[in-house]
Amino acid sequence: MKLFAYGTLRRRGRIEALVGRRLDEPVPAVLEGYRLYDTGRGYPVILPEPGHRVQGVVWTIDEADLGYLDHYEGADEDPPYYYRRLVQVQVAGRPVEAVVYVGNPVVFDRLVPLEAY
Repeated sequence: MKLFAYGTLRRRGRIEALVGRRLDEPVPAVLEGYRLYDTGRGYPVILPEPGHRVQGVVWTIDEADLGYLDHYEGADEDPPYYYRRLVQVQVAGRPVEAVVYVGNPVVFDRLVPLEAY
């Protein structure tokens, strides 16, 4: 399965520590219809916003990794910091289905739009 990463999960050391093994090299990808926001907490979130795009990478992960990633992203909190969603990203001009963590705007006091990350 594929994971689109745009923030801290872009870092090899971070994601490999979470899943507990070495991953294949990630590939550059673009997610259309979302915008990147600074939370003021040292990590970004994305939110749906037509006309915008987010640059990131796609990692190949195992479905069993999602529990670790959900916990890291706070998707298992109440209320959740992020929601895991299935999206279509562009990799080398081709559509690829991937999971992504989309921010929950109600838990962040500050959301400043970013043009690029």
